[in-house]
Amino acid sequence: MIVKVEFMYEEDTEYISCLAKVGRNIHQLQREFDKWLYDRENKHSYWEVAGEDEEGEKIFGVCFNGKAFVYWLNNVRFNKDKKVAKLIETPNKLPKKKIRF
Repeated sequence: MIVKVEFMYEEDTEYISCLAKVGRNIHQLQREFDKWLYDRENKHSYWEVAGEDEEGEKIFGVCFNGKAFVYWLNNVRFNKDKKVAKLIETPNKLPKKKIRF
């Protein structure tokens, strides 16, 4: 299944080719990904220092793209030998689903 991935503040659009079981649940998976992505207990590479608060403590934000979502699907959520999703340059058919970050 092809999923169109749009980013709210960017003009970039990416496409993911995934197993049908992933595509059917893509909106629920996106919500799970968001929880994982913004959980400070998770030591992933998408954290960036966004500034400091009044006490000098670092404030963190995230910077990611479709590659991060595909990584999470393949290595965190499903964590199996078989990859369930991959980024593709140009889809050979129309996307059946669309998500927006």
